Amino acid sequence: MRFADNLKVVRRQKQMTQTDIAAQLHVSRQTISSWENGRSYPDIGMLVQISKAYDLLIDRLLKEDLGMLEHYEAQATSSRHQRRLVVISYYLVVGLLFLSYLCHFMNWSVGTVLVIINGSLIVTTVTLIMNYPYFDDWVPTKRRGWELFGVIAMLAVLNIALEWPVLAHQIPTTSFLNAHAGAYLAGNASGKLVGDFLHLFIWTAAAVMAIEIPLQQARKAAS
Repeated sequence: MRFADNLKVVRRQKQMTQTDIAAQLHVSRQTISSWENGRSYPDIGMLVQISKAYDLLIDRLLKEDLGMLEHYEAQATSSRHQRRLVVISYYLVVGLLFLSYLCHFMNWSVGTVLVIINGSLIVTTVTLIMNYPYFDDWVPTKRRGWELFGVIAMLAVLNIALEWPVLAHQIPTTSFLNAHAGAYLAGNASGKLVGDFLHLFIWTAAAVMAIEIPLQQARKAAS
């Protein structure tokens, strides 16, 4: 018997409606219907909740459903690939962030190399943010939320302070304003603002990820 059929049979034996079990599991009735019709499967965590709700061993629910076992095997493989991608992206972010700061502090305007470093930092930071699965664990309490806010604010202010000499240097002089058309000036200024904002955002986001990920792992290990 398939998992979908097992769910339907057990629910009826318990004399529960789809609405009843949906309320108990905190999901929609349509989700229960989708499971019972074999259109989708619950994740591992939800499978545990289902077994508790029906007072039934998980292996009884999965019995003879090879399709569902294959689904969970594919999920596990995908999860391993995601963890590997997160690890690789993290170390790349740390290394590229170090190089980006080093170029800034040493005033190394190395043209194409700097563009490659900052471009790679943007790509790896976005990749890490999109694939890191534990953001919910960063703020388990309100106090921890304020601490995280403080870290982000401190890094943002630090990066603004580091970038300010460059920003100040880009402020146009009176002679420049008189010599250039308004449309050109507006386009030039907006382009610089977007570029500087992106640089500050990526610096801050990369630094937050570089600091918080190992801290989160340390808190998990200590608990």
